[in-house]
Amino acid sequence: MTQVEALAKYAARASFADLSAESRRQLPIHILDSLGCCIAALGAGPIQACREQVAEFGGTGPCALIGGEQANPIYAAFWHTALVRYVDFMDNFLAPTETCHTADNFGVALTIADYVGAGGRDLMLGVALGYTVQSRLVDQANFMTSGFDHTTQLAFSHSAAAGRLMGLSERQIAHAIAMAAVSDASFAVVRAKPLSQWKGLASAQSALGAMNTLFMARRGVEGPLQVVEGPLGIDHLLRMKINIDWGKQGCEGVVESTIKKYNAMIHTQSAVHCMVELAKQNKLDPDKVVSIEAEVFQLAFDFAGGGIYGVDKVIRIKEQADHSLPYLLAVALLDGDVMPAQFKPDRIIKPDVQSLLKKVSVRPNHEFTEEYPKKMPAKIIVRLQDGRVIEHEVQDYPGLASRPFTWDDAVRKFDTLVAGRVDEGLSGEIKDAARTVENIQVKDLMKLLGSVKIGHGKPSSSKAA
Repeated sequence: MTQVEALAKYAARASFADLSAESRRQLPIHILDSLGCCIAALGAGPIQACREQVAEFGGTGPCALIGGEQANPIYAAFWHTALVRYVDFMDNFLAPTETCHTADNFGVALTIADYVGAGGRDLMLGVALGYTVQSRLVDQANFMTSGFDHTTQLAFSHSAAAGRLMGLSERQIAHAIAMAAVSDASFAVVRAKPLSQWKGLASAQSALGAMNTLFMARRGVEGPLQVVEGPLGIDHLLRMKINIDWGKQGCEGVVESTIKKYNAMIHTQSAVHCMVELAKQNKLDPDKVVSIEAEVFQLAFDFAGGGIYGVDKVIRIKEQADHSLPYLLAVALLDGDVMPAQFKPDRIIKPDVQSLLKKVSVRPNHEFTEEYPKKMPAKIIVRLQDGRVIEHEVQDYPGLASRPFTWDDAVRKFDTLVAGRVDEGLSGEIKDAARTVENIQVKDLMKLLGSVKIGHGKPSSSKAA
């Protein structure tokens, strides 16, 4: 049995009963977090381009869209994946040398659950499956260190989760995975500096491709089941043998995922948290700051501090700012937080943050690297004109898997993300639906989400749906 066939067998046999009590507790929290990210993305420039693409090519199919209207399931999955990813505020899975955005699986699970008329338990299972499959391929393979982006694993996780929700056979799911995996690999250079807008949309492209092959597999089209082990297959490209025992995997991916407290790339969370705490504890005049030094673990340095993915010398757009530790630490000191407001174009270009970020230096700390990913140490040193040196160090941040979000934490973040976009009544209904997701119908949830309108005008109301 190939890896693809073993994965398909695992997916086809997964059931809600496989979810642990802790998974059932955390899934509503992660679902609410994902919904908040989706709503916050509505109206952004690149997202508007996606919306126009869906309107032109997505038809008027059976799937409801967050933000209103309908589309076919292939383009609905594309739309919902773009939404959850774009603001870069969704959850992640962390391995010693690899990472992924587990919430990249949410849009597909939501769309297909709606498409098949599923209940909330099915949505929970789909989310759990997608998170678990992608996470296992992250911690037991080396895609990113071999030059592939972490969206590459979505060919496996999207197809497995959606195939299960659609009730496809093991064989159909296997062929869907094989076709997607052989065709939709993406490259890690999408994370390299200078960053582009595609960084926030690459996972939506993966969803588009995976859903297309899924429906082709349902029609009987077959793919290369030996895509992993075969000649010049994935094993060859990664220079290792992927040998995951899928028969022994549960559905606990969500329990291992971490939720972001700050609107910044995952590896910067503790450093940002460190700066926020330092700024709260010390009233600093930014004009009196001589330098800011940050010590972080290696991956944080590589992704956002000037390591192997380079450095954006000029920060001018959101995609650059949320992956730049100099910008993030500067704006955290100035504003006391890092949320979507810190990535508005007029905030990014302001002289105060543009001047301060030039005073930030970042270096890797070997001891911190040894502690990661169980801990996420960071240290900030601020030197002032009067000779004072202020230091602060943290070991983690609220949201790390070892310090998971509570429901109340998720509600506070959701309220911040949707403020000014939906009225309190609709916001309350969406939160209630997420909290009781195990007992709802997905179509009822989609009716609420369809009431959220694109743009920044008057908040949406469920009564206006």
